[in-house]
Amino acid sequence: MNLIPFNYKKIGNQYLLVNDSGDYSFLDASKFNSLILHKKGNSNLKSRFWFDSEDDLKPVINRYRLTKEYLNKATSLFILVLTNRCNLNCIYCQASKKNFGNKRLDMSFETARNAIDFIFQSPSKDITIEFQGGEPLVNFETLKYIVEYVRNSQNLFQKHFEFNVVSNLLLLNEKLLEFLFKYKINICTSLDGNMVVHDYNRPKMSGGSYSYVVDKIKSIEQISKMKGIQVKINAIQTTTRKSLTYYREIIDTYLSLGFNSIFLRPLNPFGNATINYDHIGYTPKEYLNFYKKSLDYILTINKKGIYFVENTARIFLSKIIGLNDNSYVDLRSPCGATIGQIAVNYDGSLFTCDEGRMLSEMGDNTFKIGHVSTSTYEDVIKSSVTQITSLASCSESSPRCNQCVYRPYCGVCPVINYATEKDIFKNSSYRCSINEGVLDVIFQLLRNKSNLEVFRTWIK
Repeated sequence: MNLIPFNYKKIGNQYLLVNDSGDYSFLDASKFNSLILHKKGNSNLKSRFWFDSEDDLKPVINRYRLTKEYLNKATSLFILVLTNRCNLNCIYCQASKKNFGNKRLDMSFETARNAIDFIFQSPSKDITIEFQGGEPLVNFETLKYIVEYVRNSQNLFQKHFEFNVVSNLLLLNEKLLEFLFKYKINICTSLDGNMVVHDYNRPKMSGGSYSYVVDKIKSIEQISKMKGIQVKINAIQTTTRKSLTYYREIIDTYLSLGFNSIFLRPLNPFGNATINYDHIGYTPKEYLNFYKKSLDYILTINKKGIYFVENTARIFLSKIIGLNDNSYVDLRSPCGATIGQIAVNYDGSLFTCDEGRMLSEMGDNTFKIGHVSTSTYEDVIKSSVTQITSLASCSESSPRCNQCVYRPYCGVCPVINYATEKDIFKNSSYRCSINEGVLDVIFQLLRNKSNLEVFRTWIK
């Protein structure tokens, strides 16, 4: 009997074992001791945690191959920042607030065309373009130009494109919505909770924005139903200190607006989030208390027959009990910087990822990899920044990650490491504490069969 490498952690009165491919098992102390002493007994652990012959290893090898299949694919996500102008004054703005009237902060048609010509160079056949800002609808004419240029050219390059726009929705009108519907552009907005929380986090230049956003969400639903169009609208939530005591109200707000999911997210260390952290930040323990209460409440809702998903948990669960969905580039090893996603700023500057672009807005171009007017796709893939970032995000070679039971499910972000620790190879203790804590919560819940049944519905 030979052991397959695994890490373990004690949770409650049991040991959680996880091998390199993400297979897991809970064992009591007696069975755990028998395993590490190489005593045969539990046949369910064969080919996951122990083997007799090479044939016994095939299942774990095949699953490991699936977990790394993204390494055979080219960059497929391109984030286009159409403008740095915005009509909100968010307390945690990660790209920093700019002069709303300064149109020089908009992406020009020429830069947009160069950006699309650059994107066409990616060998990937399936491309997602995500429009961001600032507020991307401020520069709608460039968005329109890009979409029409792509649609008129994509057959020539034999590629399939999907478009997403991340907007606060305040500028959305029926004309703009008609265009989004026509080209099947998915819409994502930010909704931080009920009016108290949202207006604190995301005010307009004068007054709150909650009522405007809610009205726009309702309008999108009404118009889409009237026209018989299936439009995909999602929302994301960012947690500040103000959010911590309003977990029920935040979730209930999403339910009341007809959403079937919520994406609970902690603050990132960029822009105003760093400047205002003493007022809006929290410890990992405080965030995890909020997250656990939120997930418990969401499970209660599901057990009442209402389908509602928490997306951070869903992403992790897709790896734990699913088929190793690695579409979320932040939780890969190596991470998706350049090889999974590339961010194009309004001026044409290319960055390894959106976080690298955010860092640039703070005056640090460490993660800049080129410019759309002068760089080829091959240039940025072969750049020293891409190579070092990929190396720094391999969790298998990170001393802290290598010993962590959750390594197969998690990922390293070199940009956050650099921003918080001033060292891309030194893991952010804040980010690690939150990811580890979230996975602790999930695995504690997985020990309950009724919770497992709910979780399985989330990853179908």
